Amino acid sequence: MSLRKKQKVVLLTGASGGIGTVTAELLQTKGYIVYGTSRSLENAPKTPYKPIQLDVNDEDSVKECVKELIRKEKRIDILINNAGYALCGALKNISIEQLKENFETNFFGVHRMIQEIVPFMIKQNSGQIINVGSFAGRLAIPFQGSYSASKAALSLYTDALKIELLRDNIKVSLIEPGDTRTDMNSIRKFAKDYENDLDAKRAVQIMHKAEQKGTDPKKVAKKILRVIKSKHPKPRYTTGADTVLFSFLMRLLPYTIHSLAVRWYYHVPKRRKNKE
Repeated sequence: MSLRKKQKVVLLTGASGGIGTVTAELLQTKGYIVYGTSRSLENAPKTPYKPIQLDVNDEDSVKECVKELIRKEKRIDILINNAGYALCGALKNISIEQLKENFETNFFGVHRMIQEIVPFMIKQNSGQIINVGSFAGRLAIPFQGSYSASKAALSLYTDALKIELLRDNIKVSLIEPGDTRTDMNSIRKFAKDYENDLDAKRAVQIMHKAEQKGTDPKKVAKKILRVIKSKHPKPRYTTGADTVLFSFLMRLLPYTIHSLAVRWYYHVPKRRKNKE
């Protein structure tokens, strides 16, 4: 058997920055055949992995991406769903359209990829799916509630998927990073009237500062590699010191207490201090 036939084929969404880029580069150096996706390949920088065009919100784009990959490699061994973005602002100011768009990328985009790829994995009687969620899916983040909700949905979706695909020899896991030093702030989207909501702006600034001091994305990439190499991967993995602390507090303290702690951390006042 040739070396190339022994190499596993990886498709990783959202590879144009942050955790996606670092993970794609790490896996490539470890001998995997890595295809990293981006919505646009125009003016794309040279990368050690293979770039491939994909918009997870577009069903035709998903079908074309998978079709092209199967044509080139004849198989897909590992799918890493990483595409996503944060929508910030008070929930009352987020339009239905914005909320739908956030879920389209963070949740339904994952489902589109799985629906298209799982039949190939079943046919080859093997495969692995790793969904990149967020610790924000466990802990509701004020003024980033849409993102938390989409990641919470993804968490339970992944748990159910793991049970269902066990009979098809397909491994499924969820990665839940905490604050990570990525370019998340550059792709944030905002609710209507965000600029006039001082509490929301302050909370997002706190988020951004925490991310700047957060976990190195290389550690998240290494955790993903560890999951791939595991014979019996766990359902969920967290990354970051902040997730260790909050996980402990959430197990130890009642919801009312850790809810107060979140409000304190993001400086959310009991009473509105600014007019909207």
